[in-house]
Amino acid sequence: MNEDNTHVLQAINVNLIIDRKSVIKNVNLNVSKNERIGIVGLHHAGKTLLMEVLAGDMKPSKGKVLLDGEKIDKRKICYIPQFPKFPLVLKAKEIMSYIGKDFLSLLDEVEIDKEKKVKDMSFDEKRRLYYALSLPFSPKYLLIDDISFISRSTREIVSRFKGGVIIAHHNLRDVWDLVDKIAVMSDGKIVFSSLKEDFEYKIIKYKDENEKDEEAWVKLKDDSLKKVLIERGIKFQEINVTPDEVFLHFYARS
Repeated sequence: MNEDNTHVLQAINVNLIIDRKSVIKNVNLNVSKNERIGIVGLHHAGKTLLMEVLAGDMKPSKGKVLLDGEKIDKRKICYIPQFPKFPLVLKAKEIMSYIGKDFLSLLDEVEIDKEKKVKDMSFDEKRRLYYALSLPFSPKYLLIDDISFISRSTREIVSRFKGGVIIAHHNLRDVWDLVDKIAVMSDGKIVFSSLKEDFEYKIIKYKDENEKDEEAWVKLKDDSLKKVLIERGIKFQEINVTPDEVFLHFYARS
């Protein structure tokens, strides 16, 4: 094993072609142990397909995905798909028994009634059942595709998870408190990747010397334009914007 790659989930020049159409294009991604990344993009950006490739559920047409510098051991990745599926008639304890009866107590840890049938579970409870099934294998990474309608219990599970986390979602608002870094995906490509602070902006509105309305998007901590306007005696309005507004303004149409 290459020691430099220890505790890293890597996508290296990953491409995916389906029905002769390129749906994932030259994606490179490194997620180290304990790093938390949100992959954000509009619908049909390729997020779900990328997550399936990262989880080892789908083989890339070109490129490779490595865990700790080696071929992926799927037991070390807990992947919660967008639409968790289990046989509707089974109870939680019956599903957990496929792993082993010694692990039934894990259902208490994720706040799921052992006697509850899948057909009576909420969407979010099915997510937590997926998570419970992975725990006996001590996963190093938690991958979640879409966190719509996520409960407080599930958010706490994600926050407590000791390992790398990748969350794919369609807006920044929902993932903001769960991740440290954002990767923006558009048309099958990662078009931007950085720490959250690079999505913190404000808008400065003012009139130029010809009384024409001007608008500038600047980093939240950047006061250089503000100082120039003050020195010139130009009135201005400062407006804070949300990370989602930044995402839509700069990246959603990339």
